[in-house]
Amino acid sequence: FSFEGFLPDGISKNGPGAGEFVLPGGVVLTSFTPSFVPVVGFVEDAGIEDNRYEPKDYPDDFYLGVTRSGFGVDVPYPVKVSVRGPADYTYNSVGVKTSDEVADGVRSVCWETDKPVLFFNVVAGRWSEARGEGTVIYHSPEHAYNVPAMSAALSAARHWYGEWFSPFPWSELKLSEFPGYADYAQGFPTNITFSETIGFLTSARDDADAPFLVTAHEAAHQWWGNRLVPGKGPGGDLLSEGAAHFATILLFEQVKGLGPRLGFCTGIETSYAENRQADSERPLVKIDGSREGDATVTYDKGGWVFWMVLNHLGRERGLAGYRSFLEHYEGNPDHPVLQDFVAYMRDFAAEPAAYDAFTQQWFFEVVVPEYELRDAQKVALTDGGWRVTATLRNKGTGRMPVEVAAARGERFPESGQAAPTAAVQGEVAGGAPSPEYRDARALLVLGAGEESTLEIQCSFEPEELVVDPDALVLQLGRKKARAGL
Repeated sequence: FSFEGFLPDGISKNGPGAGEFVLPGGVVLTSFTPSFVPVVGFVEDAGIEDNRYEPKDYPDDFYLGVTRSGFGVDVPYPVKVSVRGPADYTYNSVGVKTSDEVADGVRSVCWETDKPVLFFNVVAGRWSEARGEGTVIYHSPEHAYNVPAMSAALSAARHWYGEWFSPFPWSELKLSEFPGYADYAQGFPTNITFSETIGFLTSARDDADAPFLVTAHEAAHQWWGNRLVPGKGPGGDLLSEGAAHFATILLFEQVKGLGPRLGFCTGIETSYAENRQADSERPLVKIDGSREGDATVTYDKGGWVFWMVLNHLGRERGLAGYRSFLEHYEGNPDHPVLQDFVAYMRDFAAEPAAYDAFTQQWFFEVVVPEYELRDAQKVALTDGGWRVTATLRNKGTGRMPVEVAAARGERFPESGQAAPTAAVQGEVAGGAPSPEYRDARALLVLGAGEESTLEIQCSFEPEELVVDPDALVLQLGRKKARAGL
């Protein structure tokens, strides 16, 4: 097929919210819409302004049998993209560049996939290149400030996600910047698109560390979203967005250390607490993006629950399960949703009954613990040690084992932030606790409305009690779940 046209129709150069565009500042086109190639199949939101419809009501057993792809088409296909345009632009697409020629001021480029894909894009700009370990970032020459940190994150993501979830199957991982006509990033196979406004022009010094965070999240879609394409229906998108947030949790700790990982976990926990719709929130297996509050459940709660699954199973068993699950469904015509995930991962549980209880509450119910400390006291002992006592109550919902630490000293004196580093071969850069920090812990298991007394023996004089010091249990009101001594 072939046709001619122009895009966009009637938008100004300063127009906001343009997901796709052809403008002097850059080009972004995707196969998700019929903007430059036909879309095979039914486009649900076409004409929606005049033909609105209620979200589909899926039966509980909708996922049984073959489930269609949540996005793109159902069967992977090879792609060959040929682009012609002004010679001073670079033109990127998915796969491997097989030709790049310039004649009479016109550049002709061809990209071909080295592995079948379900969707593709074309991105263009006047870029500089920053190459890493099997990675490359294409960026505006004026936007180089965050590039070293982003390049390190991209290389680390390729390496560690490959270790944890199975090796990266394509030859090179690219990240292509586009102008801030829209604020988003998308992880197409081998070619991540990335707005200048959410990475290149943001501060890496705040607690969120947006350049690292968004790079890590979008790189994770090479595995969760591209290799494993989730099914269409409730709970499907969590295997893309929630799983990408989970992968980001792992990469924060691996590359930057415990402090930054705690910062990311507590940050998305706070986002969930502030943005959830408590009165109407549905279980994870029912989330389909149609209701207000679904986004924070998909990304923030979803990432946390996948993190808790790993900790419930144990790291070795858990990572083996995640890897096996991804490899089982890669290229599978039956695209998975959360019910498939829960059933598949059960084989990796050392105690299936405990796994069933855990997954029932976190996937099929809506629970969130909220802990409260009362009557916290410390007493000096004759042998030079200290005894701490308190009462812990779960005034929220759910039943989880949770640690309480009697602590002394500032654990992460500089907010746990570490300098950007490549950290590709295993070293953890910064984020380690202060050598002056000390703690002793107790483990309690509390259900909704339950409380219990605790006692902790310390060889040092403690200064405060902290519930869940390592951020292993999603909860509400974390900042209040501590008490001075």
